Amino acid sequence: MLEAPPPPGAAILLVDDHPANVVALEAILAPLGHPLVTVSSGEEALRQILRRDFALILLDVQMAGLDGFQTANLIKQRPRSRYIPIIFITAVGRDAAHVFRGYSEGAVDYLVKPFDPDILRSKAQVFVDLYLKEEQLKAQEKLLREHERAALQRAGEERYRQLLDGLPQSIWAADAEGHITFWNRAGLAYQGRDSGPVTDESLWGALHPEDRAGVREEFRDGIARRVAFERQLRLRRASDGSHRWHLVRVVPEWAGDGSLSGWIATATDIDDQKKAEQTLREAIGLREDFLSVASHELRTPLTSLRLEVENLLRFARRSAGDAAAGVATRVERIDTQAARLNHLIDELLDVSRLAAGRLELQIEEVDLAEVVADVRARLADEAQRRGCALDVRAIGKTIGSWDASRLDQVITNLLSNAIKYGAGKPIQINIDAAGDRVLLAIHDHGLGIPPEDQDRIFHRFERAASSRNYAGIGLGLWIVKQIVDALGGVIKVDSRPDRGSTFTVDLPRKRPTAPGPLSAAGVRAEAQQGAN
Repeated sequence: MLEAPPPPGAAILLVDDHPANVVALEAILAPLGHPLVTVSSGEEALRQILRRDFALILLDVQMAGLDGFQTANLIKQRPRSRYIPIIFITAVGRDAAHVFRGYSEGAVDYLVKPFDPDILRSKAQVFVDLYLKEEQLKAQEKLLREHERAALQRAGEERYRQLLDGLPQSIWAADAEGHITFWNRAGLAYQGRDSGPVTDESLWGALHPEDRAGVREEFRDGIARRVAFERQLRLRRASDGSHRWHLVRVVPEWAGDGSLSGWIATATDIDDQKKAEQTLREAIGLREDFLSVASHELRTPLTSLRLEVENLLRFARRSAGDAAAGVATRVERIDTQAARLNHLIDELLDVSRLAAGRLELQIEEVDLAEVVADVRARLADEAQRRGCALDVRAIGKTIGSWDASRLDQVITNLLSNAIKYGAGKPIQINIDAAGDRVLLAIHDHGLGIPPEDQDRIFHRFERAASSRNYAGIGLGLWIVKQIVDALGGVIKVDSRPDRGSTFTVDLPRKRPTAPGPLSAAGVRAEAQQGAN
């Protein structure tokens, strides 16, 4: 049977404004052996009741200031003191009206002096015993609740452990300081153990030697900050001795009062996934190396071929007769196809450089309007052949710190597409300088692009139109976006089917990062997506 601790002594409050009366009461009640608290006014009595609990109050009726009746009324208004027994003591007021009022104010008894000390002491003893019994019951109830709570907690912990043991993941628990206290069945089996005590070394001993220092530091930091954290690490598998990659997540456990009670960690085996990712990266690297080598190898004979074509074309143009004119026409067609092949090789080389992060930017002061004018002049014959008039408008100072050749590449690609897909209609090229930014907009009135395809066209091997009437392998806009991103700018398209397209390039006058090779991180991510 549960034993409650003995309750503290039952205090008795003596309230009387005559010191002699107080002394007499103390003498009568002292043999009971309980604390006696004496005050000389109703106000002091109320203050004492706010400080502690009492088993009984002996209250003089006739007092200056608050009399006994008024004091009793105030005591009964306070919930905590409402049920404290009050015995009125008076030398006057023997009539029934006074006695009735005393009981109506909540008194349990009404004694008129002189009274028998033994009777007062006996009555006081009864109320003290009742108080002590009540306190003992309260203590017993509290103890029972604590034991029930502890039993429920133990049962909950056991169910919790059974649940964790049933999971295939390796899971361990630690106390608030991070010391391991539990490892589930899957975790023990991974270490080659059936049971036995678990310690911090259960984890550190299973870690790959190269991971131990970094993991210890990260765990110490996460536990000190009292926040969830995660890390990839290698754990030794006992069955074959191999160290396999795991993703470990550690989350804090909080008690009901908001304090940190411990930590729960899960270790998910991701070794196969890591190996697959590594294999994919190696395959992408081999592919990019192949593209680079193949592009360079193709460029050498193609360059010689184009030189021979140029010589043959000059010879045919200097010759007379229909035969020479026919030869010139055929040579021009050969040169056009060779130029397309050369452009394709350039794009493949750019893809290889972008994926490897080796595409350099030569930053210098560039007038965007001048670059646009150069590209316009170079594409004027093609635009005229397709019936597209080129209208250029520049507003404000269009100078910034950019790579002139890469800007030329961006504008050439966008304007070539506008001519290709522009349905023989006029094309507007607007350059607008505003503050520290310059905007280039190229607008055509051609095929247009459906809204659902407008993000897709900036991916690799995607084209604005899939018809065989339009050549290209879908690398141009992807390369354009990589260059614009590297210059700190933004490219977007606004288009509707059969209403034309507007490609807008928004460039800062100064590149936000130092000049150098394009970042390969985002490019490689795009490359992996394209490889799928």
